[in-house]
Amino acid sequence: MKYKLHLMTVGAIVAIMAVFTGFVFAQQPTTTDTIALSVSPQVFEINANPGDTVTDSFKIVNGTDIDLTLTATPKNFTPEGEEGGVNLTEDTTSYSLASWITVSPNTVVLPARGSQIFDFDIVVPVNAEAGSHLGSVIVQTKAADLDESGVAISQETGPLMLLSISGDVQYGAQIASFTTDSFWEKGPVVFETRITNSGNVHSKPRGTIEIKNMFGKVVTTIDVQEKNVLPDSTRLLLDEWAADGFIVGKYTANLALVYGPDDTIMTSSTSFVVFPYKTIVPITLGVILLVYLAVRYRSRITKAGKALSGK
Repeated sequence: MKYKLHLMTVGAIVAIMAVFTGFVFAQQPTTTDTIALSVSPQVFEINANPGDTVTDSFKIVNGTDIDLTLTATPKNFTPEGEEGGVNLTEDTTSYSLASWITVSPNTVVLPARGSQIFDFDIVVPVNAEAGSHLGSVIVQTKAADLDESGVAISQETGPLMLLSISGDVQYGAQIASFTTDSFWEKGPVVFETRITNSGNVHSKPRGTIEIKNMFGKVVTTIDVQEKNVLPDSTRLLLDEWAADGFIVGKYTANLALVYGPDDTIMTSSTSFVVFPYKTIVPITLGVILLVYLAVRYRSRITKAGKALSGK
């Protein structure tokens, strides 16, 4: 009876170990998008004065095996969401740019696997309002173009244009939030930073995240990704600490950012715990099991040892 009880005890410990080590995580599906048109460069960041004329160009590449008829149309855009999305529109916005843009050619037939340069001028009015003006030249395929299977191709692309006009420019940025999960089993540790731009010009904050352990020692410092935050919007920045190797304990992350021509400083902090339970728990249970067996059967082990040594 005692023998069966011992087996049940050992079995329970093994079962617990299996639970902690037997998690299976589904892999995230991956998708591959077929790109028909590509643009280079993707973003223009331009500084100008009222009354200036800015001239530049961009390239469109046809990634298909058929000729495409393209039309180029200036449009305005506004920020959409927190991850850098934009909403294209022909309507007037608070930061309109489209009416100042002319583009050539307006219509072109782009050969299969070929490329086309589009030239554009931005004529800034002498009474242009200071700060950011946001627009794009959208190059779009005609629905009449067909691929080899007879499916109509309809796609649009174009560079984003962020034009900053000198004058009464107002810079304003705040850290809306700086967070991470309170508990991590292992790295990478992901930090979420939300920056709100309350000024009238786009801004690209830069800085670092300094990570300290529970003893106050700096473990590492990582650079925050630099991305534009458009006026009247909030931008989400995602940064990672790889956290390689065996780490455990409480950590504090200190965020320090600067923005604007005067390098105005913004700071925030957050804390989190790293505990690799999938490694520690099985090892701990294994040690407990070995100690239990050694104590429970110490007399037999002793006798077996003496027998083997000939004593």
